[in-house]
Amino acid sequence: MKNVLYMSLGVLIIMTASMQARSQGLLNVAFRPSHSIPLKDFGTTSLKKGGGFEVDFSYQFIDGFTVYGGWAGNIFVPEDDASFDRLKETGYRLGIQRIQPLSKSSKLNFLFSGGAVLNHIEIEDNDDIMDDTGHGVGWEAEVGLSIPLNENWQIVPGFRYHALSREMITDGVYVPVDLNYIAIGVAVAWTLVQD
Repeated sequence: MKNVLYMSLGVLIIMTASMQARSQGLLNVAFRPSHSIPLKDFGTTSLKKGGGFEVDFSYQFIDGFTVYGGWAGNIFVPEDDASFDRLKETGYRLGIQRIQPLSKSSKLNFLFSGGAVLNHIEIEDNDDIMDDTGHGVGWEAEVGLSIPLNENWQIVPGFRYHALSREMITDGVYVPVDLNYIAIGVAVAWTLVQD
C-alpha cells in the first residue's frame, strides 16, 4: 500500500510541475475540523456520531480546477456495549476540485470535489490497538462554498460523503466492514497568490 501512496504523490507532483497555469496559480493550505455522521453499522456494531480533522494542500493548475492532497483522521465511539472503546480511521486524501463562481459579480465560489482516500481503521480498547485493517483505497465526494474574508483568507463550509471498505480478522475469520459517513465541517484556508 505504501507503493500506491508514493505513486499517487508522484502523480500529484508531476501534474502540478508540468502544467502551466492559464491564470495566476493559487496554492492553498486548509485546516478543517468536522462532525461525522455514520450512515450504516460498522459490521454488527452501531456507531455514534464522530468527529475529526484534516489538513490539506491544494494547487490551482488551470482556471477553475485544483488538485488537492492531505491527511485526515476521524474517531467514532460504539453506541452500545461493544468489545472496543473507539474506532479510529486515519489516512491520506488525493483528488480534483472544481471551483465555480456563484455569479459573475460574486466573490463566493461553489466547490465540487472528488477523489480517493488511502485509509486504515484501528479498533482500540483502553488506548491499546486491538485490530488494524491496514491501508486500503476508498473514495469521497464533496460540495462546499468558499467565502473569502480577504485576499488570502477564506472559510469553506462543506458536506462530504466518505466510503471505505476493508476487512478485519474476527476469531481468525476475515470479516468485511464498511465505514460510510457524511462529514460536515468548516475549513479555514490560507491562499498564497502567485503572480
